[in-house]
Amino acid sequence: MRKILSLLFCLWIILALAACSGARNELNSGSAQSDTPLSSGEPIKATEQPSVKPTEQPSVIPTEQPSASPTENATAETRNNETKENGVISINITVGSSTFTATLNDNETAKALVAKFPMTLQMNEHNGLEKYYDLSEDLPAALTERPATIHAGDIMGWSGNILVLFYETHSNSNGGYVPLGRVDNPSNLASALGSGNVQVTWSLAE
Repeated sequence: MRKILSLLFCLWIILALAACSGARNELNSGSAQSDTPLSSGEPIKATEQPSVKPTEQPSVIPTEQPSASPTENATAETRNNETKENGVISINITVGSSTFTATLNDNETAKALVAKFPMTLQMNEHNGLEKYYDLSEDLPAALTERPATIHAGDIMGWSGNILVLFYETHSNSNGGYVPLGRVDNPSNLASALGSGNVQVTWSLAE
């Protein structure tokens, strides 16, 4: 009887210990689960930085300069001819190392003179007022004038074939002059021409 009781007691202790051991395992398991951070099951995405597109520079299309057409070239040449015909004929008068620019008028006499350029003339002194040269042929002239005053720098034709370059201003009573043009700046013309005969070169300005 005592052995049976002892066996039952031992069995009860074993069951009690087993029960306590199971309870501890459940407690530990629950604690471990509570310490594990919850996961949503989806990976956490890194914050995406918006991509910055570089500012596009507008492409520059070079502007093509149109080439001059044959018509335009012909027009430009015509304008140059018209400029000469309209009296804006620039010429050079060279005396020694000095060159003077002059502008001729729009008349047939001036055009006939320019047709002889370039020419170098030995011009004669006359009365301390002018240099003149006898051309080999007459220059055409429809009308002649009797200017009351002749100015320094005036270029004239006289008596058909005489080319005159005045370097002093003076009053005049003679007729038969054909105004051809004038020196643009005659301030040093008298000193360059001097008091005697002088060589003078006449040419178109470039």
